[in-house]
This record gives sequence, structure tokens and C-alpha cells, in this order.
Amino acid sequence: MTPLERLLRGRAAREGPLSFSEVMASALYHPRYGYYSRVRGFGAEGDFITSPEVHPIFGQLLARQAVDLWQHLGRPHPFRVLELGAGSGALAEQLLSRLPPTKYAIDEVSHSLREVQRARLGDSVSWHSAARPHLLIANEVLDAQPVHRLSVRQGQLRELRVDADLCWVETEAPVEARDYFKRLGLLPPEGAIAEVNLQLDNWVRQLARRLGPRSLALILDYGYTAEALFSRPRGTLLTYYRHTLGSDPLQRLGEQDISVHVDFTTLATAAHHAGLHVIGVTSQATLLRNLGLLEPDGDRRAIWPLVDPNGLGRIGALFLGRGLEGYVPLGLRQSAQLIDNGWAAR
Repeated sequence: MTPLERLLRGRAAREGPLSFSEVMASALYHPRYGYYSRVRGFGAEGDFITSPEVHPIFGQLLARQAVDLWQHLGRPHPFRVLELGAGSGALAEQLLSRLPPTKYAIDEVSHSLREVQRARLGDSVSWHSAARPHLLIANEVLDAQPVHRLSVRQGQLRELRVDADLCWVETEAPVEARDYFKRLGLLPPEGAIAEVNLQLDNWVRQLARRLGPRSLALILDYGYTAEALFSRPRGTLLTYYRHTLGSDPLQRLGEQDISVHVDFTTLATAAHHAGLHVIGVTSQATLLRNLGLLEPDGDRRAIWPLVDPNGLGRIGALFLGRGLEGYVPLGLRQSAQLIDNGWAAR
């Protein structure tokens, strides 16, 4: 039994069954026992791999998108970039190698990862910047946000909570969850399990407040449209432990990563309500190809994982803008896929 399991068992015994959102928040972000409070990096030495660890060309290509924005804005000096959840610092390192003079800031909740980033990036970035960025990047951040787990019984939403034995128990769904699906105008099928981030609106509002008057946000994450996401019978929750996929988030609490796909419909709607322009969405594979990934001198075997439609290539790339009327990001110019075109259902 892990220390966090003992802590959560005791809490559930005192307070009654916990929402999975509370359990997941503790499992990932508890200041002493949470996964991200102790993780030292990704890639071969971690539990999973993200795009920047696959090949440095990932960040180098995203730098083309950044430079395109910089030029559209009239080449501001300095160019300001904010990365949310920078992981090992690999993406920042790759971007900075190709960007004009840039003030690069990182917002990182994990103390251990901040130390990894400092060792890698030195004083080339800041972890305390109040300046509003021209470009904000969030690469695989939202899929690690806590979610509620829900089921449908006899046409009614039910919540799956966690008792003192670390077992699932069904209770009445919170009103916020019922309202979430009411806004979408749909309900998961009978007997299905669904994961819902009830704080997604708040996350987007905070993002919008951070952006500058003329700025772009690029959000990269696994996800689907709401219709596709909530038609799945078993949800999308996965765990990662030593590069092994699992589906039981109540095992090894605090010692394995937990990931859930993003509802891009709600994400885009929240961005619109927060005053941002939803410019477009595409897959990571298409984004990188638009930015020049498969050029003749490219090492196609090494970079294939970045565009693999069964892996990292199916990650969604959502562009949000403020004060950029008429601007089409370089990463969308050949695909021009809009948010309502059903991309994520494929």
C-alpha cells in the first residue's frame, strides 16, 4: 500500500466516498505523495514519452509557427512565450534554439520538474513572469487535469466515487455534471462510463486572462469532439507506469500517471465565451506536416512516431487567438480545418 493510498483510505473513512476528481488530484498533485511532485522526467527513464522526447524536430517545427506569429505581430522585441507544464524542458530547449530574441516563461506546478528544467535550461527561461505572452503553449497539460467519473443507469447520470476500501461506489451525480451534459445536448449511452473535467471552463478563463491583447494559444492534447468522446462505452482513462499502459487508476496511487482525453467541444465553447477566437483545430500529424515535417532531408523513421495516426499523430492541435483578426496560423494553412468539421471524431 502506498502512502497516498493510506491517506485517501483514512479520508474516505472519515468523510465518506470521495469523488474521483479528488482522488486524481491527490494522485497526481499531492505536495508530498503525488506523482508530479516526485517525477524526474519523461522519455526512456520515465513512465511515458511525449513528443519533445521523440525527436528535437518537434520543437523546431513549432518554432516555425512561433516565428510566423512573431512576423505577423510586427516582430516584437522581445517576443514573449509562456509554456504551461513544460515537462523535462525539452520543448523549451528546442524552441529557443530557433526563435528570435525571446523572453520564455514556464508555469510548472511540479517542484521536481522545475529542478529538472533548471538543470537543462539554466537562466534562458523564467519561472516567474507577469508579462502577458504573445504565444502560449500547452502540450499535453489538460489530459492530466482531475476529472469526475460518471455512468448512466436507466437513463440517469450517476457518479462513480471511491470508498475507504478504494473501491468504486455509485452515488447521485452532482448537478454540475448534469448541467455539463445538458449544455452539450447529449448523454453517454446506457451503461457507459465517462470522464468529465468540470473545471475546464475555469481553466480556459484563467488562460484567457493571461494572454496579451494580440496573442495566440496553441493547445496540444489527446481529445475528441464531445459527440465522439461521450459515445465511447468505457471512457478514455489510461494509466502509465514504466511505459506500460493500464486502466485501473486506483492502483499504485501516487506512483503512476493518469490521463484522460479532452472534450474539444467544451474546450472551444469555453474559449469563445472567454472572449477568444477559435481559429481552428487539426491533428498533430497534419500540423507538423504543414510546418514542413516530411521534407526530403527528414529522418522519416525517427520522426514517424510524431505523426503515427495510432499514437502521437492523433493528438489534437487547437489554435485560439485574441486580436488576430484575419490571421491564419502557418500550422493550419494547408489544412484549414475548423473546429466544427468533425476532425476529432476520426
